[in-house]
Amino acid sequence: MNKYLLKNPKKRFTASYVIALSIIALLSIASQIVIRSVLNKQEKDARVINISGRQRMLSQKISKLALQLERADNQVEFKEIQKEFSTIVELWSSSHHGLRDRLPEMELQGENSATIKQMFEDIAQNFDEMYEASQSILLAKEAYIIDSFVSQILRNEGSFLKQMNTITFQYDHESTARIQQVKLIEMILLGITLLSIFLEAFFIFRPAVTAVDKYLRETINRGLALREAHDNLLASEEKKESVEKELYEQLEKNHELQVNLNKELELKINERTREIQDKNEEILAQSNELKLQNDLLASASQKVTESITYATKLQHSILGYRQEILDDFKDGFILNKPKDIISGDFYWYYKAGSLRFLIVADCTGHGVSAAFMTIIGNLLLNDIIVNQQIKSPNDVLNLLDMELYSLLNLRNTHKVYDGMDLGLVVINEDQRIIEFSGAKRPFYFVGADNEIKKVAGSKSTIGYSTKNIKKSFETQTINYQGGDRLYLSSDGFQDQFGGNSNSKFMQNRLIESLNRTMNYPMEKQKKVLEGVFDKWKGDNAQTDDVLIVGVEL
Repeated sequence: MNKYLLKNPKKRFTASYVIALSIIALLSIASQIVIRSVLNKQEKDARVINISGRQRMLSQKISKLALQLERADNQVEFKEIQKEFSTIVELWSSSHHGLRDRLPEMELQGENSATIKQMFEDIAQNFDEMYEASQSILLAKEAYIIDSFVSQILRNEGSFLKQMNTITFQYDHESTARIQQVKLIEMILLGITLLSIFLEAFFIFRPAVTAVDKYLRETINRGLALREAHDNLLASEEKKESVEKELYEQLEKNHELQVNLNKELELKINERTREIQDKNEEILAQSNELKLQNDLLASASQKVTESITYATKLQHSILGYRQEILDDFKDGFILNKPKDIISGDFYWYYKAGSLRFLIVADCTGHGVSAAFMTIIGNLLLNDIIVNQQIKSPNDVLNLLDMELYSLLNLRNTHKVYDGMDLGLVVINEDQRIIEFSGAKRPFYFVGADNEIKKVAGSKSTIGYSTKNIKKSFETQTINYQGGDRLYLSSDGFQDQFGGNSNSKFMQNRLIESLNRTMNYPMEKQKKVLEGVFDKWKGDNAQTDDVLIVGVEL
């Protein structure tokens, strides 16, 4: 053993303590470096996954714009859509090459795995055919020459979307695998840290304690030798006892100092060990809790979505098949775009002899709560018109108002403020007349002059009203001829926010859109209205449920 260290136990303890803490610190730093490295990779993975997911939206946008180009009404509209189409194709192409080659200029450093490289080779043909067709469309001067190119895009879009989804899932799978790897590395570093603490106690602190003990023994021996020397030099027994007493007191102080030093070092080592263990247990507990919460949220979200999707099927079966309704007219369309999966708007149709009843209703709110109201409205209309055979529109609305209010409020201690706005037309084929009554909803009629006439409904709603006024629903009559058209709608289309000023679409724009497409077949008119709505909405969220029913008599 080093004689210098035996003579200086304080320095030996200091050196041992510094070595122990240095090893633990190095292991902690190594753990942080590994975690930081994985976090940096996660940020890159997140960007790659986002761009990969965006490819689906862009490919759908290409198909949609291609169809709009094919149906463009004039050269100005064709050029405007073609300009937007060029921008989307360029972004779609650059994103595809950026993902495939992991281009640094798109902040996609790194390299794709062999699996993803093979996936990109599998998708190459679909991409090339869609890109080639897109370039041909961009070179076209007229809408009528792009039919084949649009068909080429549509043929390849489905396969491209499916394979692009697979690539996105593979990126996400590889990212998750890297997280699992860092968890394993953390556990290994924790094991090494605990092993290091054990080895330090065995190879550093134990030899240090041995050195202190030896130092104490040598000190005692030196004291004994000094006492013998004093015995020889001092003849007096009194001086001898004084010297011995002083010597022993000094030895006791030295021993007490060494014992206190040992206890202090032991306390510090135990405290540091507990801190490291508590921290690791806390991190592991938080990780498990987050994973459990994520699993619960994902399961709950999936169950809710599946339930609402199934409820949509039930709602459609109650409302009736759209085509069977439209088949009773010369031509027609039903444009239905729920804000959520299930809609709070509904249509109702019934034919009795020469009378045809057509209703479009907008229930309070949207989503599941409003969908329940559509079921109630459908059942009440069946009872009033089909069972009770009430045929006058204003009588139907008055009775519907009373029955809905009674159903929702007479047995409840708390008022239910829900209700519905609707427009009802009764078409009399024998007399060639249309009878209309509305609750805060109009209907639009187009006669032989091809001009839209708005027929306003009552200002009262169906169901509960906070205003203490008497409701009144009146019937208005219009003569019609074969080829005339009529439209009923909820307020979702006109209330949609969007455009350059992020404002509402408004009723006047809806009437203008109908005017511009008045000579189109009804199905084409519906597609144009859908395009107008989507373009106005842009990236904004849909404001409300949208329902428009148009028929040609």
